[in-house]
Order: sequence, then structure tokens, then C-alpha cells
Amino acid sequence: MASLDIDRNGLVFRSVSKKPPKDYMKIVSFSSLKSGDRYESAEFEIKGYKWKLVLFPSGNKKHNVKDNISLYLEMGGQKAIDSVSIVTVDYKFYLLNRQKEKKTYLVLEDANKREKKYCFYRTIVGGLAGFDRFISLEDFTDASNGYLIDDTCEFGADVFVSKSRSKGKGELVSMNLNTVMCKHTWKVTDFSKLQTPSCYSQPFIAADQKYCAWKLILYPRGLGIGKGSHLSVFLHVHEPENQLPIDSKILAEYTIRILDQIHGKHRSIYER
Repeated sequence: MASLDIDRNGLVFRSVSKKPPKDYMKIVSFSSLKSGDRYESAEFEIKGYKWKLVLFPSGNKKHNVKDNISLYLEMGGQKAIDSVSIVTVDYKFYLLNRQKEKKTYLVLEDANKREKKYCFYRTIVGGLAGFDRFISLEDFTDASNGYLIDDTCEFGADVFVSKSRSKGKGELVSMNLNTVMCKHTWKVTDFSKLQTPSCYSQPFIAADQKYCAWKLILYPRGLGIGKGSHLSVFLHVHEPENQLPIDSKILAEYTIRILDQIHGKHRSIYER
């Protein structure tokens, strides 16, 4: 049985498989893990590069996640990616289910993986690829679900790696670390009367970063794979009044949040 869910990176495809992963991390005494800490698997090698699983037992606090297990893939080892290469990965994450003595695996993968792959540029950013909300702690710790038996569990991964070389000229990357925090609220009235496929917020500027304005785009009936089943919201660069310097690019971290006006259980998605 398969299903779709939403993570900070978009739609997540969940399924069940009898086939075990190629690499795995077994955790004994899971209850002894400290909730705020990060835990890593032993490194494994694929296509000449080292990789490891990274687990946050109570959620990745940097992404405002709680009451869920966060699971990611990270490049390990000391071998750097040269400046003209791009290492691209597809991945699936597994969680062993020993319910009724029959081994099966919960499998998570990006539902948009045909259109979107995760790229590692070691010389620029590195980073984690994975899922903020791999599984809720409530489902994970429920013994009847078969994931945590005798305080022992097993996570795994299938990782498919490809390497390509940049066809363009060399690029100098200069990072401005003087980042700013900005909060913008867009109140949508008469939502049920919206007839157009999409609507836009008024442009807004992040603090004193006047060289660039932003806007939110709302698709009331969804877009792409979420069309007809989800509400889609995106952050978009509004054409600035003062153009950016030629060949300039912007790195932004942002959280899009829809407010629960009754119970306060807001829904958030973090991205960068």
C-alpha cells in the first residue's frame, strides 16, 4: 500500500517493500538516545564517495521539527568534489517492520524524483538530503506497528549516485553571510470565491535588502502532482526595481506557514 505525504521539500511517496536496503543502521537501546542530539551511521562507499545516514531521534530542531524522527543522507569522508563536478543522488530510506515476525520495510522517497534530484557540491555547500518527518514518534514507538521491538530498530538506505562535469565556464561564488530575518503575512479573504488558477500577494522586501523583492503565489486547487488534492504555495522572486548585478544569484532560507486560526496547529514547510 502506497500513499503521498508532504515534507518541507514537497510530496513524499510512502510504500511497503519486502526487499531489504543495501545499507542500514541498527540502533540498540533507542530510548537512551538524547532527543536533541544528532546520530550518524558508519560510512559506506558508493561510486568512490563516502556516505552516511544522519538521524535526529526527536526531530531536527533547526527545521522546527518535533515529535517526529528526522532522517537524512550526508556525504562523508575526506574526498572533496572537484570544482567542475556535480554529484547527483537518488535515494530511498527504509525502516524495518518486524510485525508478526514478518520482515517488511516502510520506504520513503521523493515523489518528484523524476523531475528533481539532490545535487552535492562539496566545494560550495555540502548539506543534508532527506526527510524532516520520516515517521512520527507516536507511530514509531507503538509496539503494535513493529518498528521498535525490544528498544531496537533498523533504518536503511538505497543510494544511487551519478557524477557529471559542468559544461560552463568557472564560477566564483561569494557568499554574503550578513543575512536578515523577515516575516511577511498575507491574509487571503473570500478564499471560496477564488476562480483563477493562481493569485499573487503584493511584493514585499526582506528588511533592508532593497535590491530584491518577493511575492507569494497561491494555487487554491494545487499545482503539478498536487493538483486537485492539495493547496500549493510558493515563494517567488518579484522583478526588482533595481536589477541585481549581472550573473548574481540569491541564496534564501524560508519557511512558508499556513495558520490554524482555531487550534493553533500551524502547518509549516522549510526550504532553502
